[in-house]
Amino acid sequence: MASAAQPVGDPEEQDLPLYNEAGVDLTLVRWMLSLTPQERLAWLQGHANATTRLMEIAARKEL
Repeated sequence: MASAAQPVGDPEEQDLPLYNEAGVDLTLVRWMLSLTPQERLAWLQGHANATTRLMEIAARKEL
């Protein structure tokens, strides 16, 4: 496990900003762009499935 004092990742990326002027987390944008389109869709589908399951559970508890 890396400590806070040790830089992690590509040394070229260490000089890149973490956030833009609008507050967008650029590390997440760079991470998502590092994935293939298929990996991005799989990640998104996993979260969509989890959201659907949570909504189904919440709907059952309302009855």
